Amino acid sequence: MNTSESTFKKWEMGLMGCLGVIAMSLITVAVIPSLRNSVKNAFLSANRDILAKVSGRLSADGPQITVLKIKSKNTIFIEIYSQEESGELVLMSKIPLFDARDGHVLMQGNATNLAITDVDKDGQLEIVVPTYDDQSVPRLNIFRYNPLNKAFDRATAPADSIQK
Repeated sequence: MNTSESTFKKWEMGLMGCLGVIAMSLITVAVIPSLRNSVKNAFLSANRDILAKVSGRLSADGPQITVLKIKSKNTIFIEIYSQEESGELVLMSKIPLFDARDGHVLMQGNATNLAITDVDKDGQLEIVVPTYDDQSVPRLNIFRYNPLNKAFDRATAPADSIQK
């Protein structure tokens, strides 16, 4: 076979060689945990800003909880921790909110961006998390504790719960 009859040109062979080196480098980074973590930390920021914290008992026989409202990158979420008898905090739930801006609501004459209160007047306290969507429309996220599955369910806000 003559070199002039080769099916690949020199630049195509060089390109395939470069792509092979890149593929081997990526595989090496993916396989070695320390390299993988270094690359991950270079691209992803681990900034977590705690916007608000509230603690309380949801009912007389309910768990003692601590709720954190956290902003990380362009997302807001809440983390709910239960307090064990030993004083240790255990993560119960991490709930993402679908809005990217922190909001405030007026409760009992005070502006707050996170609260535990009885919104529907049923004797059980709910977690209230106000936010704004991308068009600056206010949203009131309410989470109710479900003792059967020990989780938090999203609820809708009553029409008379927001003061204007």
